[in-house]
Amino acid sequence: MNKLYFGDNLEILREMEDERVHLICTDPPFNSGRNYNTFLGDSLAQKKAFTDTWTWDTTAQHARADIESRAIANDTYKALNTCLKGYDMVLLNAVSGDSGAMRAYLAFMGPRLAEMHRVLTKKGSIYLHCDPTASHYLKGVMDAIFDVEHFRNEIIWQRTNAHNDGKQYGRVHDTILFYSKSSKTVWNPIYTEHDPEYVKKFYRHHDERGLYRVGDLYAPGVTQEGESGKPWRGINPSKVGRHWSTPRREAWPEDVKPPENYELLSVHKKLDVLDENGLIYWPPKGSVPGFKRYLSTSKGSRVHDVVTDINPLSGNAKERLGYPTQKPLALYERLIRASSNEGDIVLDPFCGCGTTIDAAHTLNRQWLGIDITILALDPMRQRLADRHGLEPSIDYQIEGYPTNMQEVHRLLKDGDKRKYHDFSNWAVTRLGLRPTKDVGDGGLDGIGHVTLWNPQQMKETDARILAEVKTGKPNITQVRAFCHVMEEHKAEVGIFITIAPVSPKMRQVAENTGNFEHNNKTYPRLQFWQLDDEYFKNPDIINTLVRLPDAWRIRPTQKSARHFTDQQLPLLRE
Repeated sequence: MNKLYFGDNLEILREMEDERVHLICTDPPFNSGRNYNTFLGDSLAQKKAFTDTWTWDTTAQHARADIESRAIANDTYKALNTCLKGYDMVLLNAVSGDSGAMRAYLAFMGPRLAEMHRVLTKKGSIYLHCDPTASHYLKGVMDAIFDVEHFRNEIIWQRTNAHNDGKQYGRVHDTILFYSKSSKTVWNPIYTEHDPEYVKKFYRHHDERGLYRVGDLYAPGVTQEGESGKPWRGINPSKVGRHWSTPRREAWPEDVKPPENYELLSVHKKLDVLDENGLIYWPPKGSVPGFKRYLSTSKGSRVHDVVTDINPLSGNAKERLGYPTQKPLALYERLIRASSNEGDIVLDPFCGCGTTIDAAHTLNRQWLGIDITILALDPMRQRLADRHGLEPSIDYQIEGYPTNMQEVHRLLKDGDKRKYHDFSNWAVTRLGLRPTKDVGDGGLDGIGHVTLWNPQQMKETDARILAEVKTGKPNITQVRAFCHVMEEHKAEVGIFITIAPVSPKMRQVAENTGNFEHNNKTYPRLQFWQLDDEYFKNPDIINTLVRLPDAWRIRPTQKSARHFTDQQLPLLRE
């Protein structure tokens, strides 16, 4: 069954059985030094996932130690370890630059690529999307893990049309490394429509069957075997160092059927049959005939390893989800078409907003997606629902992502601070708010702004909403502290989110906090939302439990801040 996983992809990959997937298409962090952490705040796991910078710290050192340990009994890890030791010598002797960052990045990527190699079937392939910052290092790692002879292509995708990079050539491309696991691999050639200028230039002839170009009936080289090197109709190909070569049956136009025994005919007989059916072009001057290759029989231009016909996503593209590193669907559809068949399993261990997953489902492949960020799964769920009508637990499974209270408690059971912040970020996005920065016990987990129209004063008013999440048993001191934060931030409404019931005394504090008035209606300034199974059964219930003006109305189908409409975008602004 199709499945999405939330968690560390290395741990999840290591739990997968050998040779399970047919194709991997993935777009991991690039080690580009760019900070993509534009909307996730400073939650520990979320920030690590979206801040594309690396440090040679204890985590990186432990990763390298683990690689060395596994290299003792595993040939793939042994090859990886040898490769990384070679890079150590290069990077540590670098005159400038942060060599530790690249070493840390490779210590992160290396074992994940080793596990991807293990879970691929023998005929499987992998596309690794990267940029010029680290692609040459990653190619060395891939050569070590997949073997040099299984390198297929370095695909260049032009991701932008112009870029000013100072005293150097503008960096306008990404690199996609294409490897297979063995010499036997799935390959479906991909074609694009001919450029009109190409058609105009080369398909210069026309008859009752349409446009055609003149193709060779010759092939290089002289042969003495059979009829291919002997004269036909007085023309001797051997004189010019060539021999006769006839087209395959697929090259015949649709309205002309070759004989059933076409492949068994001699070369001269095939030429006779072609001529009888008007498929040989005899030039007005000269005597060298050619084969009429009709435009209608052409599959188009076979795609090459430089991709310039798929544009990056524009700011107003329909498929854009607001995800910082989102790639165009057409690019991944091309990769999946070329290297898998219908029914095959496609895996993306860094699935982000789900472009690979979307493309795989569109092309009738099965799919598995992994991402470390809970928030990354939200746009995926919405995308699968909007584009394919898929519902979790019915059409696909989700692991590591709360879909009921039992899973919420399981996520939080270890008291892991990282998981608390992940859950907190997820909870505030249920209200349409943006996760805030980590501020210790400052009592603020989510924030949003909206512009309200005041008909009495005939003017707009800026309003602010805050949220705080408590996963343990709440107490009155925490509620009072949140009220203080509301006053500091001059918030019109605050929502205190819990998974345990609040006490009557806490509700009394809320009542004493007063109301917020808008358009002749009053709304409690301090409100409580206890997350329970009723919400998971019916997310619309939140608009009953939390009372807000219409401009703040929560749309449960829009699971995170990245799905807001233009009218809702003020919620994202501080």
